[in-house]
Amino acid sequence: EEYDHIGQAMALPYGLVWRVSVVISLTQLFADINAAATRMLTYTAIAIAVLAITAGLLISYLVTAPLIRLSHQMEEVAEMNLDVVNQKPSRFKEIADIQAFFGTMVSKLTEFRAYLPEAVLGTADAD
Repeated sequence: EEYDHIGQAMALPYGLVWRVSVVISLTQLFADINAAATRMLTYTAIAIAVLAITAGLLISYLVTAPLIRLSHQMEEVAEMNLDVVNQKPSRFKEIADIQAFFGTMVSKLTEFRAYLPEAVLGTADAD
């Protein structure tokens, strides 16, 4: 086993000279450094994994939540409940475009519905 030492001489009054030395096992010193580095890398990897999973779940929610709302609104339109449709625009352009087209379709259906007799709408709703 290899050893290294650190020492310093100190002059004291009356001609005394003291030397203080510390002897350290290099193997043990580097083993402790390696263990600390391994722990640090492990904790960093775990933190990155947790952050990546959290970011993935958040992005998944941000993408799917507007689509789920749109799906529920489509069910309402299929039942001709046009008044309950409300638009909350998505952050994502593609989904916002789909929502805008759906909103246009609902407004056109609302206009179209105003010109149909109630008896015809009752028949359409029964199907």
